[in-house]
Amino acid sequence: MKEAILESTATSLKDSRLAVASVIAALFLAAVDSTIVSTALPSIAAQLGTPELYPWIMSGFLLPVALVAPLAGACADRLGVSAVLKLCLIVFLAASACAALSPSMPLLIAARVLQGASAGGIIVLAYSMLANLFDAERRGRMQGMLSTVWGLSAVAGPLLGSALDVAFGWRAIFWFNLPVGVAALSMLCIAPGVGKPAGNARVDLPAQALMIILLCSVLLLVSQPGDTTQVQYGLFGAAAAASALLVARIAPDRQRSPLPLAFFQRRALLSATGIVLLSSGGLFASVTLAPLVLKPMAGASLSTGVIVMMAALGWVAGAALCGARLARAGYRTMAGAGMLLLAAGCFTMPFALEHQLVPLAAAALALVGLGMGFAATTTLVFAQNSAPVGRLASWTSTVQCLRNLGAALGVNALGTIQLRLSGDASFQTCFTILGSAMLAGLIVSLFLPAQYQVDHD
Repeated sequence: MKEAILESTATSLKDSRLAVASVIAALFLAAVDSTIVSTALPSIAAQLGTPELYPWIMSGFLLPVALVAPLAGACADRLGVSAVLKLCLIVFLAASACAALSPSMPLLIAARVLQGASAGGIIVLAYSMLANLFDAERRGRMQGMLSTVWGLSAVAGPLLGSALDVAFGWRAIFWFNLPVGVAALSMLCIAPGVGKPAGNARVDLPAQALMIILLCSVLLLVSQPGDTTQVQYGLFGAAAAASALLVARIAPDRQRSPLPLAFFQRRALLSATGIVLLSSGGLFASVTLAPLVLKPMAGASLSTGVIVMMAALGWVAGAALCGARLARAGYRTMAGAGMLLLAAGCFTMPFALEHQLVPLAAAALALVGLGMGFAATTTLVFAQNSAPVGRLASWTSTVQCLRNLGAALGVNALGTIQLRLSGDASFQTCFTILGSAMLAGLIVSLFLPAQYQVDHD
């Protein structure tokens, strides 16, 4: 009997490791493809022509990543995390092959849109799968590990893309996905299914479509600061119409909602929502504004790319450190520490800019990234530990959706303020405003539970 138990435990551990390896490989692909093409854009534009379309090679990938999160989470709760993750990997591999074979810029952009949609599902489901694999005691550490994989992959993307482009041509960037993706899919097929369907989870496709239209309109609208144009009027009209139709759709039956309404009915989760929006807005606004003001200062001594990379590396370090200590320190302490680090980084930046201290500016961005690692890991694990049984994927996707929305709002709001202020001190003012917003997030974090706990209602 004892030998049978030991053998079963060893098999379970082996299956768990296999599933984790498949998740890491899948997330690596999704993260790398968000940045790997950036250094090859000139080669692609030179070969395929229509250079005016080449920015959409990046935007066509990144926008669907933000849009599909609610749909991916709902489908995973209905069909099972493993099943939907396999489907996303298959679509991603097919889209990669289409991108590698694309004879024109429009077809390449279409393939990138399909890549982005499947990558958005992979990202959400990777975090959901690890949450299903491990109990609450180890969940923080594993989610921190996954965020580290994400950060390092995104940072390595431009370097890998440049190497492949120089050695084999830009099409090799997309062929590279196939062996890694097939390996991830193979391991996922061998490992036991994770996140089996709850049975009563529902996916209302009309409501999901309206949510995608709403999010797409809002994200495009807030990415266009400046005077009102006909395009903005159209986007505003589309957002208003989608909102009205969505409310009408879910009013008779709250279960149709693309985002779980129960998520927003608890005070602690509303606090987590505020932290997600503020922290992501702070990080992405910082890394968007910083290159604009640092480029004249950095010169040959330190490129703006390296400086901005400090924020990404800070995020990686913060996620790993928070994941290791979250269970002992508790939600409130770690989220508060994250918002405090974000505030410290934002308040340090004006002093660095005023005195043209480039190394101090790099340190400030590292603090911002470090704080984001703390805040992002804490809010994600808190949401997962609070999710009702059978709703883990949809609650994880809600956090991801809020993070994307906060990033878009933060970049647009601070960009608009900077343009309106102009002048040499405008950037210092923007970072001071960001710091104040992060302090507001510190106050919001006080409403999170102090102790690390699991509360599946």
